[in-house]
Amino acid sequence: MPSASATEMELWDSGELAQNGSWSHTFTMASNDMYSCTPHPPHEGFPDFTGWVNVSDDSDAGADDVTIYIDGFSYQPSTVKIQPGVTVTWVNNDSAIHTATQMDMSGDMHDEHTEDDGIPGFASWLAVAAITAASIVATRKER
Repeated sequence: MPSASATEMELWDSGELAQNGSWSHTFTMASNDMYSCTPHPPHEGFPDFTGWVNVSDDSDAGADDVTIYIDGFSYQPSTVKIQPGVTVTWVNNDSAIHTATQMDMSGDMHDEHTEDDGIPGFASWLAVAAITAASIVATRKER
């Protein structure tokens, strides 16, 4: 079973989860992490197979550990808002192998490539950018 020892500066990755396999990660600091399934990425016909873990000190963030089920080529729930210190466990209920892999949103994925380069990664970066733009969550704090 893959280790959950990744530091907060590293991208986290469940590794391959067979049917009924599970993996857990404890989120220790505020972040807004998008993740997907490596064998079934958004740019290869699985645009809805993504999820978000929002780690926040906000009062509406959950303090209890969370389980996310992989079922029907989707994460359920697909978005969770938790407090630092909460552990999230992914459980694969599908017969196919899946992962929960944090997506690199650093913007350095395809330095200097353009659409005309013919580099397949550029199209996938555009797909991620489109998903990211569509998944912005804004909350209003009352003072």
